[in-house]
Amino acid sequence: MRKGEEFKSVARIPGFGLAIVVAQIPFELKYTLLGLSNLQWTFVGLTAVSIPLLLRNWRRLAADRLVQTTALFVAVQWLAAAYAPDLHTNAFKASIRFTAGFVLLMIVRVLNDNKVLSRVWVITASIAAVYALVAYTGFGAPWLFRNEEFYVGQVQRLSGSFEYPNTAAVYFAMSLPIVMWSSFSSVWRWLSAFLLWCTVVLTFSKGALLALAIVVLGAPLVFWRNTLRWRTAATLLAVAVSSYGVLTIVIPYRIERMSAQNPTTAEYRTPWNQLMQRPETYDQVPVIVRNTGVTKWRSDGRLRVAISYRWWRADAKTFLKIRPLVTTLPHDVDRGETISIPVSFQTPAQPGKYVLVIDLFSRDFDWFNQTGEDPILIQADIQPSTSRSVGRTDLSALYRTGKTANSPDASVPRSSLWRAALKMFQAHPFGVGPDNYRLQYGKFLGASNWDTRIYSNNLYLEVLTGSGILGLGAFALVVLSMNWRSEAPCLAAAVFLVHRTVRSCTVQSLARHSLSAIPALAGETDERGAEV
Repeated sequence: MRKGEEFKSVARIPGFGLAIVVAQIPFELKYTLLGLSNLQWTFVGLTAVSIPLLLRNWRRLAADRLVQTTALFVAVQWLAAAYAPDLHTNAFKASIRFTAGFVLLMIVRVLNDNKVLSRVWVITASIAAVYALVAYTGFGAPWLFRNEEFYVGQVQRLSGSFEYPNTAAVYFAMSLPIVMWSSFSSVWRWLSAFLLWCTVVLTFSKGALLALAIVVLGAPLVFWRNTLRWRTAATLLAVAVSSYGVLTIVIPYRIERMSAQNPTTAEYRTPWNQLMQRPETYDQVPVIVRNTGVTKWRSDGRLRVAISYRWWRADAKTFLKIRPLVTTLPHDVDRGETISIPVSFQTPAQPGKYVLVIDLFSRDFDWFNQTGEDPILIQADIQPSTSRSVGRTDLSALYRTGKTANSPDASVPRSSLWRAALKMFQAHPFGVGPDNYRLQYGKFLGASNWDTRIYSNNLYLEVLTGSGILGLGAFALVVLSMNWRSEAPCLAAAVFLVHRTVRSCTVQSLARHSLSAIPALAGETDERGAEV
């Protein structure tokens, strides 16, 4: 048997397994077996059947520049996990995920079957886009992929078959260059690109749109001699404009929401902001609220808006875990309309100093102040022997700019997350361990409690805080070792890297996205044959 035929025979099963992995990227179920999802189990099977192929080609892999730099990056992650100040178990788990991405990269480099991977990716991305748009109209099965939906105010963000809208955004954005530069017919490419643009817009991910604009417009400037790339880029932008135009007709307020600084805004007024009351007592506060956003507030139905409250305990700097009373809107509230509404609440059972935080919310307590809008704050002194009294006081300190993780009036803004990352790096220049930023950032913002599901919103800061200056340097070497060309795989990887300047991957997501970004790198492998 000739060398090439022997390689094809050995690589047939791993190649088939890799194609299945690529096909499952946008369809990872939330359900697991022994702690692993369907995508992760497929990867485990791919690794098992690829071991003989990797061993046969170890010389080629050892001489591969991208494999070398990636191995260095993964080694730094393990060192950072070993020498982390604490939380070693979580850091080692993250290192295992990085190692899994490295194994996938080696498999891709050995197989080097660009055309098959590209065609599988294009077909899968098109199917995923169709499903996402169908699911967005209410005919999907979201319970297979996530526990909750995500909203901008009262409008749902498209997640499709992904757990989060931003994960969907980066996948579909990466898929656009691969689709447009594929070998499929023009009709297929244009239709798929149109669907993908629609999905990216409906995720409300401005980072994904910005990354696409930079890459699509920047690539022809960098590779200006390639006139074919210019024409393809122009076609891709034309498809973007057409998809946005169609969405504007189908959903008229879409263009207003995307251009608005803060699409879900409200103005509140109350006659008093200071309260003395007894524990476990029902009370009301009159609220005047004006709709300053761009959409109507629905008083009922799936997209309804209502008003409720949370109790923030000043000494513990945390919200009480209670089920609050909900006050429904008396009717739909149009843009610019003002209504008066008495908001009912019940005081806490335990005496103490509190802040009553009143805010509008959409489905499942998606609070409006999560977009940065100020809620109503009422200083409350809850004592068993007191008589009810109300008044006014200066609460400007609670409405301060640059809110921290323990402030009662907002979620943590991106600027605070970045500031915490820089402080963390100053304190630990060699890192706190991979995936440990989310477990540490609150301490650097002066908080005693914080949401450990929040990341730094910047991939490079995430790497810097996790593995320090060595990790960021090793990551830079990985990026520089790529053979950048004006081709679909490189453009897809560029979209990923640009998008992650304003949106960080979780380590789980980064390892998962390596199942997206790493197959994209197959297009820039060298031309040496594999050893068999």
